Amino acid sequence: MKKNLLYCLLVLILFSSCNVFIRKHQTQLLEENKEINLYAFIGKRISVTEFNPNKDWKTLEIDSITGDTIFRIVYSMDFGFKAKYVVEKNIFNTIEKDTVTFRAYDHYGRPNFENYEYVILYLSKNEEGDYIHQKYQYNPVKPIGKNKWSGLKGETIKSLFEEKKKNVLEARGIFN
Repeated sequence: MKKNLLYCLLVLILFSSCNVFIRKHQTQLLEENKEINLYAFIGKRISVTEFNPNKDWKTLEIDSITGDTIFRIVYSMDFGFKAKYVVEKNIFNTIEKDTVTFRAYDHYGRPNFENYEYVILYLSKNEEGDYIHQKYQYNPVKPIGKNKWSGLKGETIKSLFEEKKKNVLEARGIFN
């Protein structure tokens, strides 16, 4: 009987701690709009590894005019990277998992965001549902307390996001 009671108590604690985590994750959000294909979050770097973005980019297609079979080759002039980050805090829209893996492309070499342990990253989903980094967009941040963050020069997270939203993300047509 004591074992059953202890087991039930353990399960109850486990479920209640999961519920607290979910609520904590939701209250950290600055803004949410599922109609906008953007996910902004504070992330902690786990890994950033290079891959060849031109591997397997040759597709077989049928020419719509002649009916001929043709090979279409798309060539990227960017370096490709697979990055994995811990989701410390959601800022815009919610990434449901504790970690996120995404692809990043950079014309100049390795992405600068990998030089910082903590950054605000801006991602979108492609047609296949994979996360893709919004090219060159990030803000380095630092922890200033339990679940509290600021920019490297003391800026608030909200001001960093609003600045990015107003300038770059509106120019890209993400926000109208």
